[in-house]
Amino acid sequence: MVHATGGQGGAPASFMSGNLVMQIVGFGLLIGTLATARESSPVMWVVYGVSSLCWFASHFLIDRRPLWAGFALVSSAAIPAAAAGWAHDSTAVIMVGVVLGWFAAWSRPRAAALWLVLSSCLALTLTSSATGGAGLGDLVGYALVMLLLTLLGLNQRQYRLRADQAEQLLRQTTLMQQEQAQVAVLEERARIAREIHDVLAHSLGALTVQLKAADALLDGGDVEGVRARIRRSNRLTDEGLAEAAAAVAALRDEVLPLPDMLAELIGNFRRDHRAEVRLTTTGTTRPLPSGPVVALVRATREALTNAARHAPGGTVDVVLDYDYSGFDDPGSDDPDSDRSNSDYSSGKVRLEVRNDIPRAAAFVDDGPPVSGYGLTGMRERLALAGGTLQAGPDAAHRSWRLVVELPG
Repeated sequence: MVHATGGQGGAPASFMSGNLVMQIVGFGLLIGTLATARESSPVMWVVYGVSSLCWFASHFLIDRRPLWAGFALVSSAAIPAAAAGWAHDSTAVIMVGVVLGWFAAWSRPRAAALWLVLSSCLALTLTSSATGGAGLGDLVGYALVMLLLTLLGLNQRQYRLRADQAEQLLRQTTLMQQEQAQVAVLEERARIAREIHDVLAHSLGALTVQLKAADALLDGGDVEGVRARIRRSNRLTDEGLAEAAAAVAALRDEVLPLPDMLAELIGNFRRDHRAEVRLTTTGTTRPLPSGPVVALVRATREALTNAARHAPGGTVDVVLDYDYSGFDDPGSDDPDSDRSNSDYSSGKVRLEVRNDIPRAAAFVDDGPPVSGYGLTGMRERLALAGGTLQAGPDAAHRSWRLVVELPG
């Protein structure tokens, strides 16, 4: 685990590999200093030996016992610091500086503990040296040597902390990207499920109603009625296959241009219902994403189906405006309208399907509405694409209007 804070950061294993330069410099200085030491006192050699032993012990303890490794490093610096005044040369001071530099490079100690150890060892070294008779120039030189080695260690510490923070940030970024990818997959699965549900629910539900009606008519001996229901079932099957093909094409982003899809839909409607349907396209035609295209086509299909059920034989006008802007009052009395007319704004694609309301509209009962495919279902689908839907009679109650707007 990588820790990014100075008080608790740094994995011991990465500490050893990340401080290779400090290791080489520290070992080199330590061995070179001991090899060139001009010390005749056996006591001082014992001090150097104990300090070196603590130094090496810290390297073996740092992986498994970091606390004991810290005590070993502090002891490795404090022992020669206390005995620096009895040394015949600067070997003790250099040893203290090397250990302090190593300790300063370690990112595990807290900042308060780090500065306490550094200042204490520095003060102990200077006090011991002054007690042993060192002059002011020597004390300044000792302080500069120890400060230089300590600053090198602190620089390495800051570098490691920044590297740890960058590594942690990279891991968090990677994790966030993985979560975003997972969310995108779930959204795509939901979209596929919604497409398949709409196709199956509408087609199979309506087909079931027709087959049950045909079975009932067959019991009554109404052969012509049965044939009419069978023809209706065939048309529903064809429409279901077309819906399934459109859904698959939408999932693959392979839908036809919107005017072409509307023209094909209206042509089939004219043939099946022998009704007059006029398609008018205004504005600058431009390609739209597959989702909004399929939503507009399905809204048109729903409006045409409702017109055939409630106003059979009447004229239907379908108006597609690519450059809609301005204020228009559709005069809808629908209590479920999504928004007020004051919310109309420019830069939208607008689809309006209008059919006259006959005085005595015929009504064909095709069974209960299928969940998820009526006006409520269309509103939900359009909302996912950022669009709105209004449906209801105009102000004069002479025609029924369905108005859909989508960002263009």
